[in-house]
Amino acid sequence: MKRIFIIGIGIAIFVILLLFSMTFTVSFHQVGILSRFGQTDANSVVSTPGLHFRLPFFADSVTLLDTRTQVRQSPLEMLQTKDGQQIVVKSYLLWNIDTEGEGPLRFYRSYSSVEAAQLAIDSQFRDAISVLSSYSFESLTGLNNELPQAEHAILNRLNSLKESGIVPLTVGINRLLLPPKTTTAVLERMQARRDTLADQLRTKGRADAEAIRADARAKRDKIEAFASQRAEDIRAEGEKQAATYLEKMGEYEELAVFLSWLDAVEIALSQNTTLVLETNLAPWHLLDLNTEIDSSGIPQPSNTENKVKE
Repeated sequence: MKRIFIIGIGIAIFVILLLFSMTFTVSFHQVGILSRFGQTDANSVVSTPGLHFRLPFFADSVTLLDTRTQVRQSPLEMLQTKDGQQIVVKSYLLWNIDTEGEGPLRFYRSYSSVEAAQLAIDSQFRDAISVLSSYSFESLTGLNNELPQAEHAILNRLNSLKESGIVPLTVGINRLLLPPKTTTAVLERMQARRDTLADQLRTKGRADAEAIRADARAKRDKIEAFASQRAEDIRAEGEKQAATYLEKMGEYEELAVFLSWLDAVEIALSQNTTLVLETNLAPWHLLDLNTEIDSSGIPQPSNTENKVKE
């Protein structure tokens, strides 16, 4: 009975091992390559996730390939730009296995594993980065740089990988450095260029300021000329009108003198001024109520020079 039990356990283990060797599982992010006696064909690609069957032991072998996006970093590469500058570049590549049609089969036949493909990609990636040598330093680092175009050009150089079942997705340049000597030379050149631009802007500013001042002077002279002409016109008009009054006042000299006395008194008394004068002097005789009045009814000073003889 014990021997039968042991034999039964052995048979069960053998059946389990046999069943285990006849099945394999493909995950959602994998694709399987089923080779029979080391040979593959169009039916060898297993892309449906789940449990699958195969011939046991050495008859069939299965290789599972990861179809998720892979990233590959390039080492620091020293390149010379179109204008002779030395630069140090580091970039990355995003890629995955071509899952369309016989893409996985081409990948398996070319590399057999993702690790082997990574090594093959490195050499072609480094060769593709040399595209940057056709760009100038300014076009790679300036304000309106052509870095996206350069990355696209590198990606185009990697399109040959599609023949082996690799799909290049994205290329990016994540570091672009200058060697110390080149950095110093570039900074000096940039400083000289900025100094030149600053001098040009200062010269332009001085020219613009002088143009503004010249325009202001021209406008000032124009306004002054207009104001002077207008003042002359007003003065001429005033003299024309005053001539009429002077002519009338010439006919009545006594009245003209009297009015001038009134104006003098008004002007003198309009300010806070203290004067000690004799009231018999013109025009202050107007303040004396006892001042003599001539035949015309106009008060006259008592001094003989201004007294009007009757």
